[in-house]
Amino acid sequence: MTPSEIRDELLAQHARLRSLMDEVRHVAERAARGEPVGGELREGVSRVAEVLREHNQREEDLLRAIIPTVDAWGPARAEIMDETHQREHDDLHQALLGVGERPHAFAGAGVRALFDRILEHLAREEKIFLAEELLKEDTVIVEFGG
Repeated sequence: MTPSEIRDELLAQHARLRSLMDEVRHVAERAARGEPVGGELREGVSRVAEVLREHNQREEDLLRAIIPTVDAWGPARAEIMDETHQREHDDLHQALLGVGERPHAFAGAGVRALFDRILEHLAREEKIFLAEELLKEDTVIVEFGG
């Protein structure tokens, strides 16, 4: 895959995540108002968690070799990617526990705050990892070892 194809794929996944989170926010708002949403909120947050996990894994698979080589900050960028993905995983796990234990209390502020953090993360990724000037066709990938 070319760097621009990688960028396009990952940005399309970001768009899908944004759309999915928007759908789940509506369910969370209904739950916060006390409307019966059954397992719909938990299922929605679980779906966001799964899509985000798949995206993060794909992102790591596609960018692990490229990011450290894009510029002098490449190794730091790779470290940031690993740390933020782990933090997101932990946050989503806690969110799922919150939905199961207290759906109405968690629904309003909890889902909004969690999704706001994920949206900030996506925007940061787009700036730090997926910027057009970083992932361009003349990006040089240096391989070490055998």
